[in-house]
Amino acid sequence: MSFRLYLPAIVLAFAMAFFIFDIVSDVLSNEDGFLHLSLEFMVFIAISVVLFRELQHVKSLKKVIVIEKSKTARLAGELLQVMKEQFAKWQLTPSECEVSLLLIKGLSMKEIAEARQVKEKTVRGQATAIYAKANCAGRHELAAYFIEDLMREV
Repeated sequence: MSFRLYLPAIVLAFAMAFFIFDIVSDVLSNEDGFLHLSLEFMVFIAISVVLFRELQHVKSLKKVIVIEKSKTARLAGELLQVMKEQFAKWQLTPSECEVSLLLIKGLSMKEIAEARQVKEKTVRGQATAIYAKANCAGRHELAAYFIEDLMREV
């Protein structure tokens, strides 16, 4: 990701290097006139200004990314707390709470069984109990129960 943020700045830096090389070559060869050198120097200055602004922009984007990651982490923690409170209202057992979170994350029954080191049949039984207590038809309704609240503000 960092490389993509800096790609325009890298291109501008190469353009600056080209113009520096060209200006020095033109000065040393003494073949080009003042107008040509002045024009190349103005382009070099313009590229330098744009590069400086681009680096400032990247710096501000990095700050925004840090802020947004912090918000996302906070919201994820808040959602998890809301989910746990709802699980308590549904009177889910600790095992059912764990299975519920894994179902909502999208793990398959087999993956949940492996993660919890239990038989797949046990996970299926717990899932059935969860759906009954939550009054949901399946994992999609279970996940939608929590996602709907997030989307109400949209």
